[in-house]
Amino acid sequence: MINKDEFETYLSSLIAEDYIVEKAMNYSLLARSKRLRPLLLLNCLKDFDFPYQQGFCCGATIEMIHTYSLIHDDLPAFDNDDLRRGKPTCHKAFDEETAILAGDALLTFAFENICNGLYSAQQKVELIKYISSSAGKDGMIKGQSLDKSYEGKTVQLEQLIEMDELKTARLLSLPLICAAIIADKKEYIPLFKEVGNKLGIAFQIQYDILDLSAGNQLGKSTSDLKNKKSTYISLLSMDKAQNYVRQLFAEINTILDQDSLNFANSKELINSLINRTW
Repeated sequence: MINKDEFETYLSSLIAEDYIVEKAMNYSLLARSKRLRPLLLLNCLKDFDFPYQQGFCCGATIEMIHTYSLIHDDLPAFDNDDLRRGKPTCHKAFDEETAILAGDALLTFAFENICNGLYSAQQKVELIKYISSSAGKDGMIKGQSLDKSYEGKTVQLEQLIEMDELKTARLLSLPLICAAIIADKKEYIPLFKEVGNKLGIAFQIQYDILDLSAGNQLGKSTSDLKNKKSTYISLLSMDKAQNYVRQLFAEINTILDQDSLNFANSKELINSLINRTW
């Protein structure tokens, strides 16, 4: 399994700090992180026996988009959080105006960055298509909109799953899909969509469990409780939610085991999340 240190060095080289917005961009982008999304891409490339370093550019683009979404999620108009990744949120460390601009800048620079990558023109078009559709109005943005609309309401389990498929799972399927494009293995895209979807739901259930039981280990404020959001715990109970997580990880392993490539590196990364504490 690939260590994140080499990617971390690459990521820290991309944005200068010539003015306050760039400083705010790096403040959030380079904060403590699992780097799960880029690591999914890099480990998948390694499983394809493809030079994983060629995924750095695309992985950084995905991480920028993920980070922009977190900056905006934390704003007073949304979750109104004070902590993110164990530090004051961007709008607390700087101010609201700078945080909004930093999020906007990360989103737009993400696409500039992918255009600078050493990919073919056709690959760039395909990567941009999947990145924009996963993060855009029919993907993550729609999930965030549903999340906001559900505040203060009791929703059905099916509604919560649909929301998290959009808000979380789409950006976890994305790095696997991008790896398939970069390595010219596009026949794996349907399989990766299924894996990413299950991983996204499992990841979100784990978040709800940790939010309730682990407190500040997440490095984040408990805004879900404050904003009266339905969670997997409130809808299922703690025991059933934990069982659901185990079931989803088992299904992911079954899917990947059935392929001749076996995806040893990707599975090691994914399975390292089963008992995650942050």
